[in-house]
Amino acid sequence: MKKSDLSVFLELSNIPTTSFYENLVSDFVKSKLKEFNLEYFEDKWGNIEVVLEGETDNEIVYISHMDHPGFEIIEKVDNNLYKAKTLGGLPKLCDSKNSKIKVINGHDTIKGKLISLDKENSDQFRFNTSDRWLNKEFVLIQADINNLCLPLPVVFDLPNPKIQDNQIITPVADDLAGCSLILETLNILRNTKINYSIRAIFSRAEEVGLLGARLIAKSNRISKKSIIVSIETSSELPGAVSGSGPIIRTGDRASTFDNSGEIILLSSVKELVKENSEFKFQRQLMSLGGCEATAFSAFGYKVTGISLPLINWHNANEEGNVEPERISITDYQNALNIMTKVGNLDIVENNDYYKSLIEIPIDSERLELS
Repeated sequence: MKKSDLSVFLELSNIPTTSFYENLVSDFVKSKLKEFNLEYFEDKWGNIEVVLEGETDNEIVYISHMDHPGFEIIEKVDNNLYKAKTLGGLPKLCDSKNSKIKVINGHDTIKGKLISLDKENSDQFRFNTSDRWLNKEFVLIQADINNLCLPLPVVFDLPNPKIQDNQIITPVADDLAGCSLILETLNILRNTKINYSIRAIFSRAEEVGLLGARLIAKSNRISKKSIIVSIETSSELPGAVSGSGPIIRTGDRASTFDNSGEIILLSSVKELVKENSEFKFQRQLMSLGGCEATAFSAFGYKVTGISLPLINWHNANEEGNVEPERISITDYQNALNIMTKVGNLDIVENNDYYKSLIEIPIDSERLELS
C-alpha cells in the first residue's frame, strides 16, 4: 500500500483560502502539477482540470474544492474598522468571542479580530436559524488595513499545521485534504498503465453554494457516462468516526448517491482488504453537509464520494468557538490507497460484483412448493 509523507497536505493546508479568493491554493495546485509534468486546463471560472488517460473510455472524476469558509471585507466603517460579509458556515460564537483573524492581501497578511455587528444582518441569510453556524451575514473586522483596496478576504488566524499522535491538526482540512489526496493520486498514477481514465477537478466557491461544480456540471463538458467522486471531509457522525477509516459516502444532506459508482470504490476496498485484513474503512450517509457530488447529480450524473471524518468542522468546536480542524492520518492514508487502487482495477461490471448473489445456490430448490 502507498504511504504518504503528508508533506503536500501539510504545506497546502497552511495556505489561506476562502470562497472567491482561492488564488494562492490554485497557484500551489498548478505548481505541483507542473512539478509532476502533468498538463492541466483552467476554465473561465478558475476551476482546474487534469486527465490521466486510461486504456478504456470508462472515466472516474475525482473532485475537491479549493475554498474554505471565511469573510470578505466590503466597506470601511471607521478608522481600522470594516464591515465584512460571511462566506459559508462559520463557528456560531466566532464574532462574539472576538476571534483572531488575518486579512489577506496577496502574499501578505494583516492581523486583526472579529467584532459583532448587531445591525444590517439579513433576515434571508441561509444560516439565520442555525444552531451550529453564525447567524449573521455580516460582521465587523478590526485591522490596520488603511490604504488597501477593497474587497479583501479574511480567514481565521490559527497555528501552523502539525502532526500530533495519529492526527493532523490544521487551519484548513475542508477541503484542502481532498485537494492534497487528488494531487498525490495523480502523482502516483501518472506513469502507471490504468484501465479507468482519471479526471481530476479542483473547484472554486463550494462553500457558498457549490458554484464551481455546478457551472462545470451545467456546461456538459464531462461525459454523462463518467462517475463523479467527491473527495471531501465531513463532520464526524455516529458510525463515521475519525480514525476508523475513510467513509465510502452513500449520500449527503441533499441526496442519495449512485450504486454504480459506489461499487467501484468498494471493489477497490475489497482488493485492499485482501492485501491487509485490518484495512480500515467506513460506509455511511454523511447527512450534515452537502458536497459536489450532489451538484453533479442535479445535472444527471452518476455520483459517489469518499469523505474523511472531520473534527471541528469549519473550525467550530462543540461549543461554537474557533479551533483548528483535525483529521486522522489513518483515514487520509487509507483514502489515498482507495483512490490509487481504482487505477489498478479491471473495469467493474455489475454482474461480476454481484456474482455471489446472481448465482442462485442449489438450496433454493427447497423453496419450491410441491
